[in-house]
Order: sequence, then C-alpha cells, then structure tokens
Amino acid sequence: MEKFKKIINKIFVDKIIISNRIYYCILFAIPIVGVIIKNVMLQAYFLGKNLYEPDIGAAIASTWKYWPIYIALIMVLLSIAFLFKRDKYRVIYIYIWNFFFTVIICLDLIYSRSFFTMPSAADVYIFKNFSGFDGGEVTSLVCGYDFVLFLDLIAITIFILKFRRRKADDSIRATILKRSGIVFAIAGMVILVAIPVQAKFFGIYKDVYDKIFNSTNADEQAKYLSSLGFHIKDIVELLAEGADAELTQDDQNMVESYFTWKNEDLPDNEYAGIFEGKNVLFLQVESLESFVINQEIEGQEICPNINNLINNGFCFYNIFEQVQGGNSSDADLMYTTSRLPVLKGSTFFRYSHVELNSLPRMLISRGYDFTYHQAIRGSFWNYEQAWKSMIGADHFVGSESYDMSGEKIGFTLNDEDYLNQVFPYLTKLNTPYYAHVVLNSSHMPFKLDDSLKELKLSSELDNSYLGGYVQCVKYVDTRIGELLSNMEDAGLLENTVVVVIGDHTGIHKYYEYSLEEWYDEYPWVNANTNYTVPLIISSSDFNESVESDIIAGQIDVMPTLAYLMGISDDEYMNDVMGRILLKTNRSYAIFRDGTIHGNLTDDEKLLVSSSFKISERLFQSGK
Repeated sequence: MEKFKKIINKIFVDKIIISNRIYYCILFAIPIVGVIIKNVMLQAYFLGKNLYEPDIGAAIASTWKYWPIYIALIMVLLSIAFLFKRDKYRVIYIYIWNFFFTVIICLDLIYSRSFFTMPSAADVYIFKNFSGFDGGEVTSLVCGYDFVLFLDLIAITIFILKFRRRKADDSIRATILKRSGIVFAIAGMVILVAIPVQAKFFGIYKDVYDKIFNSTNADEQAKYLSSLGFHIKDIVELLAEGADAELTQDDQNMVESYFTWKNEDLPDNEYAGIFEGKNVLFLQVESLESFVINQEIEGQEICPNINNLINNGFCFYNIFEQVQGGNSSDADLMYTTSRLPVLKGSTFFRYSHVELNSLPRMLISRGYDFTYHQAIRGSFWNYEQAWKSMIGADHFVGSESYDMSGEKIGFTLNDEDYLNQVFPYLTKLNTPYYAHVVLNSSHMPFKLDDSLKELKLSSELDNSYLGGYVQCVKYVDTRIGELLSNMEDAGLLENTVVVVIGDHTGIHKYYEYSLEEWYDEYPWVNANTNYTVPLIISSSDFNESVESDIIAGQIDVMPTLAYLMGISDDEYMNDVMGRILLKTNRSYAIFRDGTIHGNLTDDEKLLVSSSFKISERLFQSGK
C-alpha cells in the first residue's frame, strides 16, 4: 500500500520544478499548438468522406500555409496574460482560453454535423430551444475521433497540476514578461494585417483575401481564418449589418434581373386553378426523403399511405433541400412564402417582424379558416411569432395546448398521441380551411421502441441507422393513414387537397456515412448528392397520377400550390423567389450549400447563385 501511495504521490502530488523560461514556453506553446490541431481536425472532417471520418492528410495539405494566421490570433489574445502581475491569474487566464477554444471547436463540429455549415453568432437564440431535447440528438453526432480535440486541454491540465516554475528575481521576471507580452501582441498583429495589406497594395494573396472577405462560404472562411477568426469576423459583420440596410442600386439591379429571368411569363395550362376553393391539409413530415417513396425494404412497403395519395395527384421527387441555420423553421418559411432563408442564424428569429406575401395570408384573405399544429411550444425557433407576423397566420396550437405526458419519439410527443389531440381541432374548422400539421416522430436519431416497430427487418438492418430511419417513416406513415381515415369518416376530406412533404432530408443529412454498406443490397438508398424531399399534392376527385422528375427547390412549393389553388400569378410571382413547377420550361435548383443542380447556362447559373444574397438583402432592408 505504501508503494502504491508513493506512486500516486509521484504522479499527482509531487511537483516538478523547471526554469521560468521553459515553464512559460510550454505554458504558451500548448494552446498555440492546440489551436492548430483543433482547426486541422475541423477541416479534416470537412474534407473527409463525411463529417465523421476525418482526412487529416488533406487537411494539413490545405491549411498549413494559413497556420501563421491561426497562431497570430491566439498570440494576440494570449498576450493579455502578460498583463497579470500574479502568476496564478496568468495561468488561470491561459487555461480559460484553452478551455474556451475547445468548447468553441466542439460546438462548431456538432453544429456543422447538424446544419452543414459553421454556426454564426446569430444562432445564439438556438440555446433557447435545447430544453425540448433529451440529449440523444447530440450524442448521435459525436464520434471517436473527436477525442483529439481534447488532447491539448488534457495536456495543459496535467502541466499546470504537475509543473512549477523556479523562483526568480521578481523585477527581472516582470521585465521579461512585459517584453514578451509586447512581442506577442506586435508579432500577432503584423501577421494579421499582412494579407489584407499585401492584397490591397501588391496583389499578393488576393485570392486568399477574396475568400476571407468576399466569400459567403463559412467553411472556407474557417479554413483561412481558423474557427476563432471566423467567429470574430462573423460578430463584426453582424454588428455592422444594420449600417447598409437600404438596397443599393446594385442590389436593386440584381433583384430585378433575377425576378425578370425567373418569371418566364408562360401561358396557363390545364392545371391552372383546378383546386380553387378546396380545403388544404398540409402535412409537413420531419426528415421525409424522396428515396423511400414507392420503395420496399425486405419485401415490405415503407410508406403505403403516402404512396396511395400519388394515385390521385401530383408527385415531385426532386425538391432539393434549401434550409439553412433555421432548419425545420426554414421549411415553414419557404413552403408558405417562397423566400430563401438567411445564411446566418434562423430567419424566424432574426426577421420575424418582416411581413411577407404568403399562401396562408392570401387564402385567409379569401375567407379560409386557418390552424397550425406542432407538438412544440410556440417560442421554439420563434414559430408562433413568425407565423403571426411574417406569414400572417394566427392560431398557432403548440405543446401548451396538448397533454404531453405520453411517450416521446425523437424530441417530442409521439405522433399517435399528438394527432389524436389535433383531430378535434380539425373538426371545428369552418370550410374552406387551411390546416398546417407538422409530424415529428421521424426526427433523428431515428430510434423507435421495439413495441412500435411495424416493419419486420433482419437484426443487422433493424439495428442500423437505415433500419431505424425506415421504421420511423413507417410509423409516421401509419399515423398519416389513421388521420386521413378519421377525417374521411368525419367528412373533413371532402373537397380537400392533401399536401405531404418533408421539411428537409434526414438520414442523408445526418448519417449518410452509415448508408454505404447498404448500397449494393439497396441501390436506391444512394442519393448520389441528390438530397431531396418529395412533394405530393393529392385530391380524391383528381383522377390522374402526375409524377415529375423536374429539378426544383423548396422555394418552388408555394407558387406551385398557389397556381393550383387558382390564385392569379400577379398576386405573388413578383414577391416569391420560386417558380410554378407546372408552368415552367426550366429544371434547376440551388442547393443549400450553393451548388446548382440542373441544366443552365453560365449566365443563368450566375443569376441563380445570387438568390441567397438577394434574399439576405431583402430581409435586411425589411422587404
């Protein structure tokens, strides 16, 4: 026992005394090296096969020339440590910064795995929403390689606990520290201003300058500036954003060019107004992707009730995802207003005060009764306020109005208990009505209790992310079938258009890396970069099945519905950013990362590539 105590004391209690210079060199070297390692790891995930398999070699090759910027930023911040007179506070300051860097990089990675972009300071409101989650959604976004991000924090903790500096003359030490602080600060600032100065006056590093200051690609900016530099730049931009709120002449020309090209001015066809005056039941399904439509797995149909709707309606398979930081709330925005979301933060939080032309607003003005249902509280992602002010539709019914004591699936009440409580509200609607109902049981991490699983899958498949996903989709599909059956029995489906659409992609969005092992057995699982949701518009008295592979985006849903509902183009086409999918000669979409899909000329691609910027400037100017 005594021997064991000596070993413990030697490891954890006994201190090692080293010289002042060596002590401070190591103390400052650990966070400096740590910042480089953390940023290389972040880029390794961005450059890897997916956000869970880092390619460290590619990351080093693409970032090594920018390491001086990473080092310069932390040198400037750590130089403040030299201002502390007491050694204890100096060590605490450095440790806190190292801990802060670790937290920031971890948040960057978790957020990127959720939203596929770096987080902005505008996302601070997201923390208001965490109370609805049980942690499974976050832990499923962590992988074993992430431990590398904590190595420097572990190293500096051990160093601080184990090592002590040798006592030295205080006056000499103070002089050395003061000079070191000045050197740190000046060296860091010189490196930071070198690139913009050389780019401006000598044309050197101009390509790097453009990617840092003129690019909207957050991942690229993080590569050049480091995660910390990106966040500093982001905060500065947000603070300065209000200074140029009014549209400039260049902005106006850009907007006019886009809308002139987008509005093709084609004649109406046989589908114009065929659903005029009908009720609308809009079912927005969490994470519903196109690849499960009309598919079987191990001999079982995944979503038969949704598939049946296609027999009497339209199905668009290639609606590309365009949500940004607002995720599901961005889907609400686009499906009702055809406006692209802002690139930073949630549009519902940042611009809920901006009134937009919307399908609900136009239908309500025509005498439609309206209701919105989701098993969340109204403040979640600012849904209630945004629907009321921005979209122009009151009567939000959220978790405050439901019994939420039932079993949770995903992050909220299971859809069976939820829809059983929604149905009585629907029976009280006057006709015509517009009912927007959100279903959430197919939310990641796609885990369903065995007692709720309806598909009989092999053990290997059932325990995979793919198995979990199709089980959740099947569960929601059954709930949709039950709701439609109850509504039909109550006479609520008569003269009604049923719309089914996913809010964004699901398993390909969060766990695509897990699907590769199933590509040979189920080739239809491979999205091949086509990250799409299905749009189904059905009415029992429509005796056709119109299936379309046209390439489109989420902003194209609202004008397509408005066209079918008999609303004149003049009322919305100069406000919406999308087009009517049943009256267009073009097949294209801009994906959420800026990639343009479809066959367009270079000039047309240039116009489409400006669409997110157009939306940003319109929101900033209050339009």
